[in-house]
Amino acid sequence: MTARGARTTRVVVRGRGRADRGSATVFAAAISLVLVMAATAAVFVVAVVLASHRARSAADLAALAAATSEVGGGDGCSAARINAHANGAELTGCRMTGETSSFVVAVTVTVQTGLRAPLPPTMGADAHAGNVAR
Repeated sequence: MTARGARTTRVVVRGRGRADRGSATVFAAAISLVLVMAATAAVFVVAVVLASHRARSAADLAALAAATSEVGGGDGCSAARINAHANGAELTGCRMTGETSSFVVAVTVTVQTGLRAPLPPTMGADAHAGNVAR
């Protein structure tokens, strides 16, 4: 509080603060750019992880289809190829080891990620299945 009759003085500094004008806009733009780049990187990571999961699932299902076909007397590798194709993968390897009573099938599949270099364009996975006698 001021005493009655006392003067209060107001100091005004001119020209100060004009150099900082608009700096918040530049800062907000920089933060926005960083957030957009982080979101883009997260989308790429999610795309690679999803493709990896799809490849593993397709490999597991192709191996099971091959083993089931082999037990039934069919061609396991052609069943694996059909199953892999139905799951959006390409069968890149199929190997049967053993005989009809005791065998293991090993399959390798690749799945397209939909990404461009330098990110991986495909993801691969291996799986094994079979009828092993004990």
